[in-house]
Amino acid sequence: MALGGTLALTIAIFAFRDALLSRENIRNLREERRFLWAQKADLGAEVSRALDTQVDINFRELGTEYIERLCMDIVMGFGTVMVGVGTFLAIGGANPRVYRASNLLSGYIGNAPVALYGLGNATFSAYIWRRAHRHGKAAKKEMLSAMFRRRIRRLKIHATVNAIGGVTAGAASMVTATHWEGYPVLLPCIISSMACNYMWRKRIGYERPLAQQKLEIDKASLVGELEHITSTRKIFKTADPAEWFSKIIPDPDSLTLILPFFKTNDLFDDFCLRLLKNDTLSSLLGRRNEVTIDEQMILADKELYPGIRLVAEETLRKTGPLRFKYRERYCLEALGCYLCSIRPVEAAEKC
Repeated sequence: MALGGTLALTIAIFAFRDALLSRENIRNLREERRFLWAQKADLGAEVSRALDTQVDINFRELGTEYIERLCMDIVMGFGTVMVGVGTFLAIGGANPRVYRASNLLSGYIGNAPVALYGLGNATFSAYIWRRAHRHGKAAKKEMLSAMFRRRIRRLKIHATVNAIGGVTAGAASMVTATHWEGYPVLLPCIISSMACNYMWRKRIGYERPLAQQKLEIDKASLVGELEHITSTRKIFKTADPAEWFSKIIPDPDSLTLILPFFKTNDLFDDFCLRLLKNDTLSSLLGRRNEVTIDEQMILADKELYPGIRLVAEETLRKTGPLRFKYRERYCLEALGCYLCSIRPVEAAEKC
């Protein structure tokens, strides 16, 4: 019992720590949402599908952070604390009052929030499933690639398993308060939850930079970007890592081509961090406590070009495959949102 109580309290520490990280993500996404709505207010009655696409993506990401991460962390953290305390009390279960308090804490009080969360999570999962279904219908009409349809299929599977597992786990956890039969039901729920988490991290989720300026995207640009990403990822998979740089960038010795490529493909921040750790940058930066790196600063000293090129090559080799994988997932989601970002009157017919 002491071991089980300690384990439960330890899990609570990790849950509350992850909740703080999720809160920071939510703060950034809410800031981006204010920026996007300010852009919509400036447009007035004018329709911008590019802006509507980004608002839709932001809404889904905020929902995921709120419901599937922050709320889950808080609920699970609270539940594990109650279960942990109740487990410790069970050591003195010979006392009738302590026994009842232990059953309440590790039973109804500890598990009731989990059951309520399961219902809320199922509702949000139903929204994700419906959203993916609309994107899938749009993909069929546009005759999009199997890559797009594969992502839709994964989203639907994840939402279905996540919803069923959450509701079942909530009901089973309430049963465990008075009957042991609930525990065998919890086991597959735990396994399905781990599978969903793995699937989201490895097959569905992505990282992206926040929108800080007006976006100009359309179907042609997104399809072209996906074609570029697909060809680049093929190079990552088939070519030797030492050849990536020369095969992906047309002129690998030209910083005026390398830097725009890095900015376009979400590699510039990683590149700048590696520059800061490189000793050859000391003469470029000088002795300052705060540094702002941009293209003009990097291109200022031609004597540093060879060293900067080596850092760029290392950045592409170390972080390129992951960044392009994330960018592919983001572009697929953006394309689905763009195809369905139409006026409400047309939505029922087209999506």
